[in-house]
Amino acid sequence: MFDNLRMFSFVARSTAYFPADDPLEGGFQDRHGKPLCTLQEYLGGKKPYVSVAMDLDAFPYGTKLCIPALEARYGKSIEFRVTDTGGAFVDKGTSRIDVCVENEQASFDGMINGHLGCVALVEKRDESISATA
Repeated sequence: MFDNLRMFSFVARSTAYFPADDPLEGGFQDRHGKPLCTLQEYLGGKKPYVSVAMDLDAFPYGTKLCIPALEARYGKSIEFRVTDTGGAFVDKGTSRIDVCVENEQASFDGMINGHLGCVALVEKRDESISATA
């Protein structure tokens, strides 16, 4: 089933952002114009994944990520997907990640704002994935 996938592990400086009509937060849609999916919506069963923002060159749009510390905190598997980006991620590779949360208050979460170990599931045939940091 996962024969065509490989795991790519990395540690990133992590911050949180939230959907808002504000230049700093970037709006309500991801880089392909789809609605952002927040961690709280995912945990409430309302969204199929959690949006994260990273460098455009880090992973292709839609790449699935696992963040073990957040899964342990919430006691369940959480599907994160690289769907967004922003100016703070240019030339950062896998060294920076932004997790989409519900609102400004949720963006102050101390676990999200720090360093998080992440695991990306990438197709073996995708040779563009590299350990850029």
